Amino acid sequence: MKLLRLEFFKCRRRKIALLCLAVLAVEAVWIVTSLTRQDAEDLRQGWMLLLYNLAMVDAIVMPLSVAVIASRNCELEHKGTTLKLLETMASPGALYAAKLAWGAVVLAALLLLRGAVFAGVGVLWQFPGEVPWVRFGLFTLIFWVVSMMVYALQQGLSLRFANQAAALVCGITGSFLGILSMLFPPALTRCVPWGYYGLLCLVRMDWNPETRFTWFFWRWPEPADLALLCLWAAVFLTVGRALFVKKEV
Repeated sequence: MKLLRLEFFKCRRRKIALLCLAVLAVEAVWIVTSLTRQDAEDLRQGWMLLLYNLAMVDAIVMPLSVAVIASRNCELEHKGTTLKLLETMASPGALYAAKLAWGAVVLAALLLLRGAVFAGVGVLWQFPGEVPWVRFGLFTLIFWVVSMMVYALQQGLSLRFANQAAALVCGITGSFLGILSMLFPPALTRCVPWGYYGLLCLVRMDWNPETRFTWFFWRWPEPADLALLCLWAAVFLTVGRALFVKKEV
């Protein structure tokens, strides 16, 4: 807990809160703009439309946002002899775990606030039916796990390379592949870590070319996909931690 508090203390001037608010603002503008273009027939499926669009926006925005959050937290350690000083007080493995826990708390706060904001958007837009709180909660939990998997990758890169360009380029690539993977067959999407934002979405879309009507429906994630997500996370955690522990300071 002391190391975790130290991480928050070190990042107090890193404008992490401002970055998270910027992410929320981008997503809010995107979603509200999308909703204003829908007709009354589409808004009858408002809650499913909202979650589907959120998954699509996350596939674009979150990979880069997670990369920036991880970079802002880890770049301090590359300045001067910071890592050498820190490792006189704690082991590299403990430092790595503290940074991971910091990322988990920040991303959880971001996604919980995001869920509350967009539930409010649905209420203000007067979507039919009650707010599907259970699905909102499950959606938030799944996307937190996906974001933590991506964060583990980005933290490993940010701690390994002093030049944060490598981690940020990875985040930009992830944003591109995240949205592109929504067009891939599921078998190929499973091979793209950032593709799990779309793969594990609770809503699917079916478009009828004859009637030109878009139909949304609820869908639970496949257990095999959840297992693969955990496998990706375990690989990134194991490799990232091993590289950091062995890093010469």
